[in-house]
Amino acid sequence: MINTILYKLRLKKRPDSEFDRERILNALPLRNQLIKWEVDDKEEVSLVIPQQQKLWIRIASKIFSLPDKRVIVLDDVGSFVWRLCDGNNSISQIAKHLSAQYRMTRKEAETSLFTFMRQLGKRNIIGFAVSKKAKGGEK
Repeated sequence: MINTILYKLRLKKRPDSEFDRERILNALPLRNQLIKWEVDDKEEVSLVIPQQQKLWIRIASKIFSLPDKRVIVLDDVGSFVWRLCDGNNSISQIAKHLSAQYRMTRKEAETSLFTFMRQLGKRNIIGFAVSKKAKGGEK
């Protein structure tokens, strides 16, 4: 019974106004300030992510000699997008730069950018700032 209710709750659609296309395109992606990043000689960005300080992670780190940080190296396109995630460029502007830089159609740029942003957002590598105007649906 409870599993059925939880399953149905997951299937319910969220209101369209919450995630409409215009609101997403106007969002400003912001880098997580806890994540350090550096650029190598190939112009690739490396993200240095500190390990969480939960008790079980600290214990496992001591037992298995785990590193205290993870490093993710972004490819050329990811590095290009990462540099634009400074809080000054909206997703729409980044998609425009991406399509111009890599000769993509606007739709291709938006699709790949949405996927990349979703992955970074799920991992708390970036966050999104939404203006109050777009948030409330007012004009």
